[in-house]
Amino acid sequence: MVLTATLALYAGQAAAQPSNAAPSDLTVRLGDTVAMVINDQPVRFRLTPDAVSVPTVNADLAARVGLKPSMIGYVYLIGPVRIALRTDNVKYIAGSKSFKSRTAFSDRQVVDGADGVAGPATFPFRRTIFVLRDPQPRDRAITFRLNKDMGLSQTGMKIDVGGKPVYVAFSLDRAESVVTATGGQWISDANGGRFNGDAREAPILYDISRPIRRLDLDRPLMLGELEIRNLAVRVSDMGNAEGIPDGAKSDQDLDEIVVTADSKRKVPSQRLYIGMDTIGHCASLTYDFDAGTVTLMCPDQPSAAAKG
Repeated sequence: MVLTATLALYAGQAAAQPSNAAPSDLTVRLGDTVAMVINDQPVRFRLTPDAVSVPTVNADLAARVGLKPSMIGYVYLIGPVRIALRTDNVKYIAGSKSFKSRTAFSDRQVVDGADGVAGPATFPFRRTIFVLRDPQPRDRAITFRLNKDMGLSQTGMKIDVGGKPVYVAFSLDRAESVVTATGGQWISDANGGRFNGDAREAPILYDISRPIRRLDLDRPLMLGELEIRNLAVRVSDMGNAEGIPDGAKSDQDLDEIVVTADSKRKVPSQRLYIGMDTIGHCASLTYDFDAGTVTLMCPDQPSAAAKG
């Protein structure tokens, strides 16, 4: 019998299991990839703060390193697109240390310019550091607590919007910040929002694009002291969004990962991906998993007028 559950529920099987203590820090500069070894084959991963935490590799890499499907798999829904992913628990080498991690693959190429994609919590490092630029004297720490409710689906924080939780991850690959439809409705209700302009296609995940519309707010949406700039909402179809929907229909993408396991828990579906128009002035993002925090090193945020 095949049962469905959220990805967060097979954390014990999917999380990286170190056989030796891995190096304390994993540091990657913006635009670079990370070299590792899988099953004695060299691979390069693209690390992004908003990636799913289960390492996911391209179809050609899966064939090259000999990944074999286990009984554990999951389906990722992106709008009408269903991506069926299989997993294999495989040996990794990072530097001089080795560990095992359950790794996902499908018949798709999920990332360009690398063999696979992974999030900041994917591999067993104490800290993952994204370097956006060299440090400057006016940089200072802005620290947020990581929220464990996101499970293995993503790594990030939680903000309260009108008494409702919206889960937040940073994105280094887009200028705008993008929120799922119902989360956009909550933000619009709480901050006085209205659509501005027509829908346009924007990449979401795994090289798949979906329509978004810009949302202008009467009152700024804040993440701590940072104003979230250039906010857009995912809408169901091009040219078919007179207003922000109250919620997804049963056959729509709920931003939920479904796996073959048994569970009573559901991954929270309302997600906000904060883009570079909000954090592009920062020098680095540090995910400290011992402390349970993510720290941005930034000068004061430029004024909205200065950003244009």
